[in-house]
Amino acid sequence: MSVDDWIQSPRSQRIWLENSMTALGQFAFIAPIHRVKHWNPTTKRRNKCWAKEGECVFCKNGTPKINEFTYGIYISDKKEIKYLTLTVASHTQAQRLFSTLIDNGTNPTDFVFEFKKGKVKTTFGREANGYIIEPTELDAFVAEKFRPSLTNSDEQSHVWVVPEEVVEFLKDKNGEPMSMIDLYLILKEQFPAIPEKELKKYAVKLCEHNVLNLMNARQKWI
Repeated sequence: MSVDDWIQSPRSQRIWLENSMTALGQFAFIAPIHRVKHWNPTTKRRNKCWAKEGECVFCKNGTPKINEFTYGIYISDKKEIKYLTLTVASHTQAQRLFSTLIDNGTNPTDFVFEFKKGKVKTTFGREANGYIIEPTELDAFVAEKFRPSLTNSDEQSHVWVVPEEVVEFLKDKNGEPMSMIDLYLILKEQFPAIPEKELKKYAVKLCEHNVLNLMNARQKWI
């Protein structure tokens, strides 16, 4: 397998790849650090969104928002955690992959993954720059006894079983009466890139006694 070296920030533990590059990494944990930022396409700079702290000048100016999901990963056997930021599309792909591995009775942090920088299809059917992530059969860089505990916080003991983009779209409808069929039809129209089989699963998970319950979008896996 031919792989590239990760690009390392000289000022932090942040790493990334340029387009068409491929590298290896092992997730240290499956719950990312979620940050909302503003992206200025003119200056190509990211700025923190201050809306939660009070007034945000970037919100007032109409600067577009982006969601960043930062994961801790190992890129060698040195037991040193690096930080990789994923877009919404790549983050959604990673969470789906984690769910599949967990359903098969395996721990996602036991795997070394191949990360390819390229085009990722979003749940809306568009293509966006991101990371394509696939598990390999390589031995783990860092053994479980040297990794952070996945049970040390409520955040890390849950995994998304419904993509966050879907949850975000439905948040204003949470708690409303809704049948599984109605929800399925809504999701099918809004998210054409998601297979119908997956949409049916989301409808079953989220409709509880004919009421939309977004709390079911996450579940404990340990």
